[in-house]
Amino acid sequence: MSCEQHHQQQRHIHHQQQHQQQHHPHEHYQSRPYQCRQQQLQKPKCAHQQYSQYQEHHQQHLSCYTQQAHHQYQLWFIISAILFLIDISNSLTMTEVKIPNHIMRFKSAVLGCRYNLDGESLYSVKWYKDGHEFYRYVPRDKPPGQAFPLPGVNVDVRNSTDTKVTLRRVTLMSTGVYKCEVSGEAPAFNTVSESETMTVVMTPNHGPKVTGGRLSYQIGDVIRMNCTSGPSKPVCHLSWFINGEPANRSYLKQYEKYVVGREGLEMARLGLEFRVKGIHFQDGEIKMKCVAKISSLYFQSNEASVQSDRQHRAPALESRETIAAKSRAHGSSSAKPRSHTTLQQLRLATLLSLLTAFCTSSYSISLR
Repeated sequence: MSCEQHHQQQRHIHHQQQHQQQHHPHEHYQSRPYQCRQQQLQKPKCAHQQYSQYQEHHQQHLSCYTQQAHHQYQLWFIISAILFLIDISNSLTMTEVKIPNHIMRFKSAVLGCRYNLDGESLYSVKWYKDGHEFYRYVPRDKPPGQAFPLPGVNVDVRNSTDTKVTLRRVTLMSTGVYKCEVSGEAPAFNTVSESETMTVVMTPNHGPKVTGGRLSYQIGDVIRMNCTSGPSKPVCHLSWFINGEPANRSYLKQYEKYVVGREGLEMARLGLEFRVKGIHFQDGEIKMKCVAKISSLYFQSNEASVQSDRQHRAPALESRETIAAKSRAHGSSSAKPRSHTTLQQLRLATLLSLLTAFCTSSYSISLR
């Protein structure tokens, strides 16, 4: 029985009691205690039903709220995923940023920036060096390209567009981090950017210089040599080779680079120190080469050769003995012909004189 039916029944009973009270007042007072006890017994039954209905309704409400929140979360997740996929498939993207890593001083540099609008309209293309803007391209401006003064950056506006920037006669101050930034039109104003480092190179005027060392060594001696690069920017990378193979790292002695001149050019020095072993000699000598390199723009080397001390002295003595023997041989051979020729001449002269004397004496005897 529901609460409403119960209340209706109570009202019906109350009307009957009023009717009996009007017609039979004594019976009303006699039956009243019983009815009150019956109402007291039925009242908790109604409260229990109300509590049960309230609890059931509360659980249904919570279940409905939970289901509704879950459906709302699912709907929000689906909408977010759709928007994300739309944003990926139809958004501004950077396809290529091409900036030379190294370039010779006083050369022109071309910086490239390519992008894909994916249906959007281009708002602007901006170029930065070390965070400072130096070029801007806005299609709706007249003219669209505009350069801003910046030390070390000389923009050739005529040869610059939305996809490239040309820099004339770069200097050492042009070295830095260059960034291309592309922005789309309203309402999204999507922006993408990418950056690269460009280094301006000034190569040395000469190759590396090798100092130290002797002409000859023997096993157990220590070779100490240094290789020094010429002034450059950036500093040269030095390396040692022994008989065509890279020198062991334990043989190398590192030195700090030092700066020279007003332009801040840098010089490098790398030492080579090791104890001579038999395996170091190839055909009686050790060839040591120092290589100076700057990226792919500069490559110079200098080589020094030393000979074995034992094999170096023997050929020298042998050559001196050979020269002495040749001198004696040439001397004796030249003297002998000269002495032999002199005796023949003396003999011939004596014979002629004897014949002359004999003929003269014979002629004088015949006259007598």
